[in-house]
Amino acid sequence: MSATGGPSEVDRAYPLDGEKTKLTPLDFPTLGEEEDEDELENWRGEDETSTAAAAAAAEGDLEEGEEKEEEEPYFDASMLPTYTAYLGKTATLTCIVHATKSDKSVSWIRGRDLRILTVGRYTYTTDFRFEAIHQEASAEWTLRIKSVQRKDQGSYECQITTKPIRTYSVFLKVVEPTVEILGAPDIFVNRASMINLTCIVRHAPFPPKTITWYHGNKVMSYISPRGGVSVVEERGETTTSFLLLQNAHPSDSGTFACHPENMEPAKVTLHVLNGEKPAAIAANSSSVNCQPPGRISAIMVVVFIAKCVMT
Repeated sequence: MSATGGPSEVDRAYPLDGEKTKLTPLDFPTLGEEEDEDELENWRGEDETSTAAAAAAAEGDLEEGEEKEEEEPYFDASMLPTYTAYLGKTATLTCIVHATKSDKSVSWIRGRDLRILTVGRYTYTTDFRFEAIHQEASAEWTLRIKSVQRKDQGSYECQITTKPIRTYSVFLKVVEPTVEILGAPDIFVNRASMINLTCIVRHAPFPPKTITWYHGNKVMSYISPRGGVSVVEERGETTTSFLLLQNAHPSDSGTFACHPENMEPAKVTLHVLNGEKPAAIAANSSSVNCQPPGRISAIMVVVFIAKCVMT
């Protein structure tokens, strides 16, 4: 037996100096009896508090982990409900899904016949104009439609294979570029008045680079031999071109064509009259030639005012 009553192996491993040593309780200084009890209570209280805090933190981490595991895929709130595509061009429909799991796929369904077009990154339809696009770790699931046709207009559904299935519907609008000359097919003007032919290009994927006016087979521009020719254009989502001819002459009668680049031309027949049917001419002048086409700029307003005053 050792001096403290422990086994001899402990004494050999941890020898004590002196014959007998009185050990004080571990981690406590030698204090008075009352101070001892107070210190012990404080230590126990701190220990219990830290243990409870650790348990609460562990429980919170567990609940947070469980919530993450239970989180279901959901659609992004910024997704568009309507898309516009130009006839013959490419349409792109995008579905944004967050928290997608490996066992949950995202599909595109065509609304008019409920045909499955894509599942995940795979294209299921035999129509090769349709294509599924998805980058790994991306939240975007895209349906691409090449060479858009009129029949492609309609609703499409983005689906997540949850239980129950979650869907988000979008509508694809297909528009066709149009070219129109206001007042066509026939416009009547008085001799010596100003001729104003207005050509409007709508629904083009981008403003045409050039718009050429023809009188018969002759190009009309400010350098035309006729003289008194002006062309004013305003480009944007809707492009407008004005052909202005001063001092209308009977030789100006005939077919005029407005031909935007890479589009079909629009045509109108102009009649320059020398006092014939004044009532009809006045009606056409007020209803066709003096009505501005919707939203125009200040310069276009000046053009219209000048035209109406001179007629």
